[in-house]
Amino acid sequence: MSQPPPSRSNDFAQTFNAAHGDGGLTRVSIAHILQKIQADPSYLFGQELKQGAGQCPFHKGGASDGNGADAGLPQDDADKILVNSLLAFLFGRLRDHIAAKMPLDEAGRLMLPIPPRSPHGLDPAERAAMAAAAPDVFCSVLRDATCHLLDGLITGWVAELLQEEEHYRSLGSGEISIDAAATFVLRSALEDSALYQRAGYDMLSITKTGSHTAIHICWALVEAAPLLVPGRDAAFYDDLVRRSLKQIVPLSVSSLGMLVHYMEHSGIEPPDGLAVHRLPADQTAFVLDDAGLIRLNAAPIVTFAKPGERYYTGCPAFYSTGLIKLYLDMVAGLALDYHAYDRLQEG
Repeated sequence: MSQPPPSRSNDFAQTFNAAHGDGGLTRVSIAHILQKIQADPSYLFGQELKQGAGQCPFHKGGASDGNGADAGLPQDDADKILVNSLLAFLFGRLRDHIAAKMPLDEAGRLMLPIPPRSPHGLDPAERAAMAAAAPDVFCSVLRDATCHLLDGLITGWVAELLQEEEHYRSLGSGEISIDAAATFVLRSALEDSALYQRAGYDMLSITKTGSHTAIHICWALVEAAPLLVPGRDAAFYDDLVRRSLKQIVPLSVSSLGMLVHYMEHSGIEPPDGLAVHRLPADQTAFVLDDAGLIRLNAAPIVTFAKPGERYYTGCPAFYSTGLIKLYLDMVAGLALDYHAYDRLQEG
């Protein structure tokens, strides 16, 4: 495989950011919004939060358009900033929920459920059957089961938040926890937003969809390692994958449209859009940098923006410390446990 020219690890991030700008898109960091919520939980219920939280680059303190957004800000963009801020705030609890509720066997290994809609009919707990399956089937079952496991954990997270919200509502005292307040405001925002209603998203489905994408990219990174550096042992690949995570994180800071187009053009995203397919050998997303780490290739970047779209925040998981790493830890642990690096080098 031909090697790209030597490159600094931040070259992709800079090129990707510039491509967003070429499409007329400006990134809005929501870190300051999260800080405001933590400092003053009542901020969740203020009008300013719906208008970009006062410090975003588009906020000029101008007149409202009558729908709660600054006159210069497209309503869809305002909704994205509000929803992603609230999700990012609640994802800290999601991270802790996943870490606490992951099902482990007596040996401390993560237990995977049977993928309910898998065409292969394999139980990941049946190690002999998994070892006998063709590599593509093996990868598909592991990917599918990981997504299904996360679906259950995310459902539990949402259920706990809704129960907490209902608990405080039933008290009738006006008292409420900050997480329950954020859940209430998030649900209301999603129900009132034409953007999210058109897509049919609620807080459960939007979180599951984003998590599937994250797991898909983590498995792709694992599968890329033997493609880029063949013939090494599992310990080498595990170390390489974990050290390379910081090189892959720039994908999570992009707009959704730019992310999808990059995944499609680089081979990460399969034609059917499902996260259960092994990374193809002709993928162009992952390359080695001059330090021997896996990095993202800037060549497949495609500039894209939806009509009227001007601002983006990046994935809410980017703002939740340790959540993306937790997803990679799950995937990398499963890769070692199931001897995936050996299977990926077969044939």
